[in-house]
Amino acid sequence: MKKYLRTFFPEDSILGIDIGNYAIKFVLFDKTGENISLKNFGYLPLNIPQDIEPAERKTIISGEISKYVKKEGIKTKYAATSVSGNSVITRYIKLPKIDKKELDLRISSEAEAFIPFDINDVALSYFIINDDVFEDGQSRMELVLVAVKKELIDERTEIITTAGLIPVLIDVDSFAIENVVNFIEGRPSENNRSIMVINIGQRLTNISILVNNISISNDKKEQSFPFYSKLVRDVFVGGYSIDRMISKKMNLDIHNVDEIKKSAKILVDDDDKLDAIKNYDKFTISTSRIISGVVKELINDINRSIDFFISSGMDVSISKIYLCGGCSSIKNLDKFMFNELKIPVEYINPFKFVKNRPDNIPEYMLNSLAVAAGLSLRSIKDL
Repeated sequence: MKKYLRTFFPEDSILGIDIGNYAIKFVLFDKTGENISLKNFGYLPLNIPQDIEPAERKTIISGEISKYVKKEGIKTKYAATSVSGNSVITRYIKLPKIDKKELDLRISSEAEAFIPFDINDVALSYFIINDDVFEDGQSRMELVLVAVKKELIDERTEIITTAGLIPVLIDVDSFAIENVVNFIEGRPSENNRSIMVINIGQRLTNISILVNNISISNDKKEQSFPFYSKLVRDVFVGGYSIDRMISKKMNLDIHNVDEIKKSAKILVDDDDKLDAIKNYDKFTISTSRIISGVVKELINDINRSIDFFISSGMDVSISKIYLCGGCSSIKNLDKFMFNELKIPVEYINPFKFVKNRPDNIPEYMLNSLAVAAGLSLRSIKDL
C-alpha cells in the first residue's frame, strides 16, 4: 500500500477526519520541513435522524465530507479516520518472546484468548511495547493488541473512498489523542509520570492513561515515545446521557434539550451557588444538579480505571488530566472534575504546538478537534 501511494502520488499531508455522532471534525496540518503549520480545520454538525438506514447514513456523511473538501479547496487526497466503542477491543498482553516474522504468523491464534469476537470477524493490529521483559524466569514481550470488527473498518473505508479520498489509516480515537499529547508535552522532564486523557463525546467517553519513558520497538528501529497509553477504555456515558436526563427531569422533548445543555453550567464555587439561590435561578440550579449527577457516573468509571491501572502494577502517579471532546465544554466541568478527583485538569489545545494557531475559536469546537488533529499528525512514511 505504501509503495503504491509513493509511486503514484507525491508525499503529502493527511486530512484528519473524526466522524462522530454529533458532528464531523476536520484538521489538516502541513508537516513539510521541521515546523508544523495548520492548513485547515472545520466542524460540521450532523443532523441525521437516529432511525435512518445505515446505508443512507453513510451516503450522507460521505457527501458532507466531499462537499467540505471541495468548499475548502483541500488538495490532499490522503485521509485518516478513527474508531471506538463496542466494536473496538484494546488489550495489553504479554507473550513468550519471538521474532516479529513469527509473531505476524501467530498473532491471530494468540489473540483468540483475549478477543471476545470471532477472530475471523475482526481486523487485528499490534504494537510491541517492550520486547525485553523477563518474568517468571522467562523472556517475554509486552504488546498492545487492537481488534476492530471488519464491518466497522469497511464502513469507515467506504465513507472515505466514496467522498473521493484515499484512506491511509484507520486509527483508534484514544491513540490519535495520544499523538496530540506527545506533540504538546514533548520530552518529559521526570520519570514515573503519567497523564490521563478524557475525551467526552456525544455517545461515549474515551478514557486513557499515558505513561512516559516506554520503549517501543518495531521491525525497523527502536523508538522512544515520551508518553504511551497503558490503559484504554470506552464508557457509554456522554452528552446523550445528559440529554436524556435533562429530558426526563425537566419533562422536555429530548430533541429540544441541546441548547439547554450548551447554556448550562455546573455550580462549583460557593459564591455561584449563593447567587443562584438569591436570584431564584431555578434553571441553573436544576441543570447543574442534573449534569453533575451524570458526570459523577463518569467519575465512577474514571476511578475504576485508575484503580485498575494501579492494580496492574504501575507505580506512577497521575500528574494531570487532559480534557477534550465536544461535550467537555460544559461550563465549570474542569473545576468540578478537579474537586472530585483531586488531580489538576486542563483542556487540550490541539494547535498549541503550531506557530500559526488561530485565535477566537469557539470552545466547543476547539475541544472537539483533538482526535482529528492526532490523525493529521500521522505520516504516510510511518504507516
